Amino acid sequence: MRRWLASMMLTMWWACGLPGEARAATDYCVGSKRAVLFLIDRTTAYDERDQEVLVGGMERFFRELGTGDRLLLYTIGTSPADSRRLFDRCVPGCPDEGFLGNLFSSCKAMVARADRQVFTRDLVTMLVDLLHDQQDHPASAIIETIRSVAASNRAGHPTRLVLFSDMLENTELLTFEQLLRDGAGPALARVEQAGMVPDLAGMEVDAFGLGRSHAKDRPALSGEAMRTLTEFWEGLFAKAGAADSTIGPDYVEGTD
Repeated sequence: MRRWLASMMLTMWWACGLPGEARAATDYCVGSKRAVLFLIDRTTAYDERDQEVLVGGMERFFRELGTGDRLLLYTIGTSPADSRRLFDRCVPGCPDEGFLGNLFSSCKAMVARADRQVFTRDLVTMLVDLLHDQQDHPASAIIETIRSVAASNRAGHPTRLVLFSDMLENTELLTFEQLLRDGAGPALARVEQAGMVPDLAGMEVDAFGLGRSHAKDRPALSGEAMRTLTEFWEGLFAKAGAADSTIGPDYVEGTD
């Protein structure tokens, strides 16, 4: 589908042939204190452009993951109850402890490399399944799902939130039409008055996939609509306590 998927498929093929002892469970989470929440919107069927943006973003995001980083991947659905956790693992690898430290470490580099291949294979398998399982729903509970997922993982101290979504909220809390009609300020006040501002204190937030409407053939949003949408989400992330945020059509590499 893209060069990354093709190369990762080779990785999957290789990892499937690993001997059982090479896949022994190791707690790689001790190698890092970073945890990333990655939410993928499943309320609109992906067309070719959506697939390119998602796969390209995942490719760049994957390169940023370090040894021990914990990746928790969830879906966004029509309500928080529809959200599913699809992936929860720490990136395999051995920390560099110097020559003697590496020599006597309980972490074996060969096993860690094999486990990293399995980690990659399973992540790619999950992504391919998402691309093949097209879904389309009238409602899109982005705000409430962010709030729910962040709250359920607060004890794990996530450092970052990444979202793949057009960010077009459509629930009783707020619709995109209401946002465009009333403006970002009143929409933010509506969310705040409902007590639905998520707790993202200290987290870096990166949202990509913006710019297209839900109308037939998914036309691009007007400049005014895009500005209102961006202003609303930047305001919401600020109210949520996020340390910083980036919002746009494509994933921005190196923001962490």
